[in-house]
Amino acid sequence: MYTIQSTLTEEEKWYFDLHGFLVLRNVIPKHEIEEMLKVLQHWLTIDESDIPPPLHRGRQEPCKTHIGHIQYGHRLFQDLAMNPDIMRVVAGLTMNAPRLFHNNFTMMTKHDYPQHFHRDDSGFKFPSGFRNPHNDYQAASGHIYCNHLATWVALVDVPPGTGFCLVPGSHKSLFQTPEHLPVGHDPPTSITLPMQAGDVAIFSTNLLHDASPWTEDYPRMNIFQRYQLSVYFNEGGKGGYPFEEHRDKISEEQYELESFSKEIKAAVQRILPNGGGE
Repeated sequence: MYTIQSTLTEEEKWYFDLHGFLVLRNVIPKHEIEEMLKVLQHWLTIDESDIPPPLHRGRQEPCKTHIGHIQYGHRLFQDLAMNPDIMRVVAGLTMNAPRLFHNNFTMMTKHDYPQHFHRDDSGFKFPSGFRNPHNDYQAASGHIYCNHLATWVALVDVPPGTGFCLVPGSHKSLFQTPEHLPVGHDPPTSITLPMQAGDVAIFSTNLLHDASPWTEDYPRMNIFQRYQLSVYFNEGGKGGYPFEEHRDKISEEQYELESFSKEIKAAVQRILPNGGGE
């Protein structure tokens, strides 16, 4: 009989199943945050034509700047994608078979633009009553199966009432969400996650979420990593990770983490008891 070693505590399983997210405190040391910000500030200030490929800098909104695929530009962001504290939770939610498929930095400046809650999916909308196999959530036999999840790594302090906003427990809701539900700090229906630089939120992307208005005088800076089940069947042939033409810019372990595989990956083996052996 095939057995899976869960890397989550019983309390973490209970909390994630109930709310759809976990917050890990003090994951990234201060000196690493400072190093990351130094690299990111360089990429933010140089001419866009000088951004090293496959990195891409662009604006999604007037207040928001993105830099995509940052792990291909500096080893710091590869190490972050494989951080043992993050990987322990990510592995515990993906049957020990995660694949990194999206990684970007976001900077948001002061704004009060209206935002609306959303869920992330594969882009294909299933009819009412169907479960989306590309963004599924199940819990049984002492394990959680969340095949599409994200991490939100805070690089600066995020005060209460601003920053990342979500509707706890909505990852399991089977009822139609009201259209254009506005983002707002309206407990207990919706909450924000106060965070310190170095904290990490990990959540099901089926959870209703978005960014609250940012009210601070300094920019909000965070890194968004998305993981899916490593044997996921929806991303093949779409030009996603790993970028073969830039394989020389990442380590073999990073390449493995971005690849489809049924085998336990090195980044996961390191956090399993006895390397995953019995």
